[in-house]
Amino acid sequence: MDAKRTSLARTAAAVLILLACSKKHPVDPNPFHTHNLVVTVETGIEGWPAAGRYACPDGDTTEYGYRTTEDYSNLVVILDGEGVPAEGWFIMDRDRVLSASCGRRVLWRFRTDQAVYYASPAVADDGTIYFGTGMYRNTDGWTPGGLVALNPDGSLKWSQPLGNATYGPSVGNDGTVFVMDRTYAVHAFSPDGAPLWTFDDFEEPFFVKRDMGQRTPAIGSDGTVYAGADGLYALDPATGRPMWHLSRTHFGRECIASPVVGPDGTVFVVIGEDTLYAVRPDGSRRWAFGFANEDELTMDTPAIGADGTLYIATEKGLEGSFLYAVRPDGSLKWRIRTEGGRIVRASPAIGPDGTIYLATKAGGGDSKGRLLAYSPSGVLMWEYGLERLHTTPDDSYSSPSVGADGVIYFGAETGMLYAVNPDGTLNWKHMLFGINWSSPVILDDGTLLIGGIDNGPGYTGVLCAVITTSMGYAAGSPWPRFMHDNRNTGRFGGR
Repeated sequence: MDAKRTSLARTAAAVLILLACSKKHPVDPNPFHTHNLVVTVETGIEGWPAAGRYACPDGDTTEYGYRTTEDYSNLVVILDGEGVPAEGWFIMDRDRVLSASCGRRVLWRFRTDQAVYYASPAVADDGTIYFGTGMYRNTDGWTPGGLVALNPDGSLKWSQPLGNATYGPSVGNDGTVFVMDRTYAVHAFSPDGAPLWTFDDFEEPFFVKRDMGQRTPAIGSDGTVYAGADGLYALDPATGRPMWHLSRTHFGRECIASPVVGPDGTVFVVIGEDTLYAVRPDGSRRWAFGFANEDELTMDTPAIGADGTLYIATEKGLEGSFLYAVRPDGSLKWRIRTEGGRIVRASPAIGPDGTIYLATKAGGGDSKGRLLAYSPSGVLMWEYGLERLHTTPDDSYSSPSVGADGVIYFGAETGMLYAVNPDGTLNWKHMLFGINWSSPVILDDGTLLIGGIDNGPGYTGVLCAVITTSMGYAAGSPWPRFMHDNRNTGRFGGR
């Protein structure tokens, strides 16, 4: 009887050992001769086998497989000191050591009930993060949104519902926050979230309220708030009263993009989608630059180069997009068709050497979007093709941001965030969320902020804080991102 019990005990022990080692294809194993398998798995990784110490039969085949969770990247799997693929198998013919390590990519996520649409965040001098929510949906029109304020650690500071979808805010010289909603109304809030004023008394109140473009008020050096609607308005930052209004020239020709402010205070804005205007600080018109064709339109906000040259992209039906360089006096410097004529609806950014960066929609035979790099003379220097996920073209509506180390960051509609080196090679990429149309902000500590529509049911939103190697923006860049700086002032030399 004792011999039978001993035999049963040995058999049970052998079965447990085989199960622990995920046996698949045994090679004449000896269940009574075992080897040790030591497994370590870092936080942010899921898969098998789990971390632990296993006694495995000699000759057993052990399968393994790991992947990072959504906030982690750079998975490295090591078997006995050598790198191996993320999934595979090995024979337990000796003691083995298996490890899976990774790095954190997303520092935190703040989720909202409404989408983060064309709403690039703004960051105040005290580190408070502001962004808008809400979006247009074909099924039921606009969903309501509002303005959200976060502490630097990603916790909620306050939120204000506005009943309409909102775009990216800007922060004034005294910390007042200005944001436009889908009706073109401008709202002002104190840094603690108290409503100060709303401007919606348009001279032509029945102009068409379009759903395209990234509409953010610009801030002059004296604090004047500039906003586009049925023309261009200059608003008193304390009261919201109009100081002056530059009317549109034709019915149906409203502003759908953001104004910017030049080094001498001149305000540049596209009115009617087809004409770039230069307006003096007193509201008088300096010049108007019409694009080459009447049906050549833009949703872009101009970028201003070190010499005052304005760069802006347009689109013209099947001919695709064109990049313009316009001198400060309103004369044409050059005009070139973008690579493959790919459509551009993101605004340009400029590197410290004057390189102009453009993100495009998909096009051409490969249905891939591009990041394009042009010299100051309009010569294509390089192009980076976005990843095409499944059958979905990878469009980009995200204006690039140029980091302190030269890395260029931008989002794709598919939710991928790209980091591209100054020579056009990929540094890294990371899937952040379901859909993105917003542009990134880079903080001095290397944290990148970008919003989008979250994964999962419904059109919920998320703002992500991403870890990068770029400590702020490229030194010497005259226009490193959408609306120039982290307060979204849209002002040359702003901060």
